[in-house]
Amino acid sequence: MTARFALRRLALGAGQVLILLVLVFGLSLLLPGDAADVRGGDLFGDRQRAEARHLLGLDVAPVTRFLDWLGHAATGDFGTSYASGEPVSRVIAEPFAVTAVMAGLTTLLLLPVAGWAGFAAGLRPGSARDRVITAVSVFFDSIPDFVLAVLLVAYLAVGLGLFPATFLGADLPTMLAEPGYLVLPLTVMVARVAAPLVRLVRAGVIDVAAQPYIEQARRLGVGRVSLLLRHIAPNALGPAMQELGRTGDGLLSGVFIVEAVFVLPGVASALIGAIGDRDQPVILAIVLITGVVAILVNALIDLAGQRLVPRRSLS
Repeated sequence: MTARFALRRLALGAGQVLILLVLVFGLSLLLPGDAADVRGGDLFGDRQRAEARHLLGLDVAPVTRFLDWLGHAATGDFGTSYASGEPVSRVIAEPFAVTAVMAGLTTLLLLPVAGWAGFAAGLRPGSARDRVITAVSVFFDSIPDFVLAVLLVAYLAVGLGLFPATFLGADLPTMLAEPGYLVLPLTVMVARVAAPLVRLVRAGVIDVAAQPYIEQARRLGVGRVSLLLRHIAPNALGPAMQELGRTGDGLLSGVFIVEAVFVLPGVASALIGAIGDRDQPVILAIVLITGVVAILVNALIDLAGQRLVPRRSLS
């Protein structure tokens, strides 16, 4: 049943990605000018523009162009960038590496932070610790990503000079060699995504801890650590894992916002540049890869949530 559920989710996701690609390609056609216009600017005459469009394949019908790209993309060939003339896979390799590092580090920090804070608050509801954790999570959940990013830059980077304000001029090796570049972006990402999860974990812990079987386990002398890990945690984390699946897209969009604010050389910057250059192969490749990643991540999180709450039907 789990395999059938996963296959159904993946099939639905493939359809969603295809629809997204069609919409993005159609919207790109509505932008003023094309790659030949951007490349030539005011220097090209009509004949030169026509030659440039022919060389780039822009004189082919849009539907044919899209289907041709889609067929090659299915084999892993994303085509050639209109702007640079390089293979699209080479153009987007480092931006995706930067975004993957950001998303990966955010996930590694998110789970222990949200789990610890949620359990710390839920095990002592109504205490000062619970009120502080809840207030902090509500604050971070209510403030937009870009506002929090600007505030951190203003006070911690510009005001106190503790961290770099932007990644301007930096690249992936610099980011990995100097972790100070990562502090503010990761703070924004973890704070915004962890906030709703903390409250869900807290609510789950409070609800499960009040169940009769937990009281019975205490009376039977089950140790505190065993009680938390084997009985409370699996049932309390189920709703949080479901919410994490729903916030997976928010995590991805949050990474893009943070990249734009801190000028990270990631997917957001590459996508903005491609839109400016009317570089359709790059735009479509970024949309395809991010869409597939979002579908896979959401499917995996849903499966993990179903494992934590086995009583729920997968049908």
